[in-house]
Amino acid sequence: MLTVGEALHGAAIRYKDKKALVFGEQSLTFTELDNKTNQIARALLGLGLKKGQRVGLLLPNGLDMAEAYFGLAKAGLVGVPINLRWSPDEIRYALMDSQISLIVADKDLRSALSAVENLLPVYYTHLEGEDRARAWEDLVSQADDSPLSLTISEEDPWVIVYTSGTTGKPKGAVRSHVSNLMIALTLVAELGISSDDIGLAVLPMFHVNSLWVVTLSVIIGATCVIYPHRSIHPQHIVDEMNKHQVTYSMFVPTLLSFLADAVEAGKLDAQTLRVILTASAPLDSTLRDRILLGFPQVRLYDIYGATEYGACTVIRHRLNGPLGSVGYPIIGQSIRILDDQRQALPAGEIGEVFVKGPSLMKEYFNNPQATRESFTSDGYLTVGDMGYISEEGLLYLVDRKQDMIITSGENVYPVEVEEVLSRSPDVAMATVFGIPDARRGERVVALVVPRANHTIDVDSLHELAKTLLADYKRPYVIDVVDSLPIGPSGKVVRRLAKQQWLQEHSNETNS
Repeated sequence: MLTVGEALHGAAIRYKDKKALVFGEQSLTFTELDNKTNQIARALLGLGLKKGQRVGLLLPNGLDMAEAYFGLAKAGLVGVPINLRWSPDEIRYALMDSQISLIVADKDLRSALSAVENLLPVYYTHLEGEDRARAWEDLVSQADDSPLSLTISEEDPWVIVYTSGTTGKPKGAVRSHVSNLMIALTLVAELGISSDDIGLAVLPMFHVNSLWVVTLSVIIGATCVIYPHRSIHPQHIVDEMNKHQVTYSMFVPTLLSFLADAVEAGKLDAQTLRVILTASAPLDSTLRDRILLGFPQVRLYDIYGATEYGACTVIRHRLNGPLGSVGYPIIGQSIRILDDQRQALPAGEIGEVFVKGPSLMKEYFNNPQATRESFTSDGYLTVGDMGYISEEGLLYLVDRKQDMIITSGENVYPVEVEEVLSRSPDVAMATVFGIPDARRGERVVALVVPRANHTIDVDSLHELAKTLLADYKRPYVIDVVDSLPIGPSGKVVRRLAKQQWLQEHSNETNS
């Protein structure tokens, strides 16, 4: 039996005074991290929280977020990381849906959470001269740092990570201790990372990608540098990589282009980085070859996965090598392609991708119907992606989950944006899709049809989106059109609407 807390403690026994986490000018050794997370566990249990209860985490990247994750693991509590870019309505929904018992939040969010303080305990980090009854550091510092003797199973939930739902409401993917550890261990085996390495967690830690990078690093005794800025800036990433001699990290392709620019301009040490992991969007041959030529030591990998899956497949890119596939199944993973009746399809035939393995989520929290619809009777899980497996055993994706848009590494589901735009009394119909963007990967475009005898004020729709949606979900363009293509089922055919829009705006998108 292995849990996240036990894995951290084991690393602390072996690596003691070695730096485990670095954040700006702050750092924690493995012993300090182990002791601090014992304090967090004891402090929360001392408040009366019981095993299995949920704790909301509204924290930016930093030691606080990492400590909270591991402290909750030792207490048998379940972390619910909240995307700080969400709108107040989106945050409120996730907090209510996950039935949290306590919140740990950044002090800058206090005004936004003032109403919540009357309903459940909220503790804030780094309060200065304010109400110390709400100070997270005071609560933790008063607790004993000795190890706990709780019975926690490897199958117990550790985190619930919300992923935008294709029906408009986010769903909470319940991930166990062992499922997260298996992601870390299989990636270590596939990528050849060891305790001698130094990792960099770039993306926000409320996303699973950075959570897995931090977890992977800690349990094998590698030092993990947590990106110390609230917004991602390419030069800041370069500075951190040079300063700490980072040897591995995960990047979305948008950031890889900036790394290629930096190394070609002589601003980034190309000799240190040896493992790059990329995900979320496909690489083109030009960017792939720029990275491989610019970083002579590097091994460049692409993975396919999801919040619900973990990492499913991996492929190592080589100069002039083939593109298009997301790779072979990762150690321990099994992939099937099934038809609409959930019958297996032969190699080369397109169907829905189903995955089975030790890194899958347990269920969607408080949503048995969605769980039943996503799992087969023999334990295979789908997130709705379409693809096929070649004769060589490589997985190829041909369509993303429900027309999902990926912008700057963030997932946007069109139906979520459409639902918000349709709240306007002037909108009869809306459709949303992504268009290519050299910097972000994709941008969000919305087409809206006015109701009879109504006029749509586009500026008011942008304001509505600003109020109800995270910034990356808001449409870059909202165009008013007379009609949208309708399919036999009476629904808008988003694919055709996108094709028509791209044809009409070909000069703009190609410039």
